[in-house]
Amino acid sequence: MPQLINKKKIYFYVFSFLLISTILNNNLIRNLSNIFKVSDIKIENTKQEIDQLILLNTSFLLEKNIFFVNKKKILKNLDKLNFIESISIEKIYPSTIHIKTKVTNFVAITYIDQKKHFVGLNGNFILAKNILNEKKLPIIFGKFNPGDYILLQRELLRQKIDPNEIIKYYFHKNKRWDLHFKNNIIIKLPSKNITKALKLLKEFELSNIIPPGTIIDLRIQNRLILSNE
Repeated sequence: MPQLINKKKIYFYVFSFLLISTILNNNLIRNLSNIFKVSDIKIENTKQEIDQLILLNTSFLLEKNIFFVNKKKILKNLDKLNFIESISIEKIYPSTIHIKTKVTNFVAITYIDQKKHFVGLNGNFILAKNILNEKKLPIIFGKFNPGDYILLQRELLRQKIDPNEIIKYYFHKNKRWDLHFKNNIIIKLPSKNITKALKLLKEFELSNIIPPGTIIDLRIQNRLILSNE
């Protein structure tokens, strides 16, 4: 009889131990889960309106367990913000996500479907609705590829022609550019061999003074035609 009583006591203690352990473990898991919930998203940038856009597109992370936060999902969600050039994401335990972004440089303004867009150095058209820009930028008219404009800018710099002096660009259907300068000089470039045409222009400038209001036509290969229309 005493042996039976001892067994009952042992079962009781084992059951009690398991019950208490389960309660304690559940409390521990619950507490740990609360500690490791994302409660803060820090955005490192220089413009408040851009920080707000990034925060708006990452707010789904709040209250998520930081261990299960997927960086690829964050990057995918931020893909729609095409003004971002690069993104760095870091988990800071126990509960902070740190997002560092680099915003592309805006190099021009254009209008698509009557809506103002910036041309980004990253090769994107960026809707200007929610983004402030204090820098004065040239305007581009016509349907063009941002990559072609960026290549033109690089070629102008190589030929030591200051793009800051250009206030307007016209891109024509035959894929050539007209450049309108502050001093009312207009340069008509060809659709091909732009480098050769600009070199011809620079050679001409070395021995000639070009008065304001002059139109310089470089569309015919190896020829430079001046007019004052």
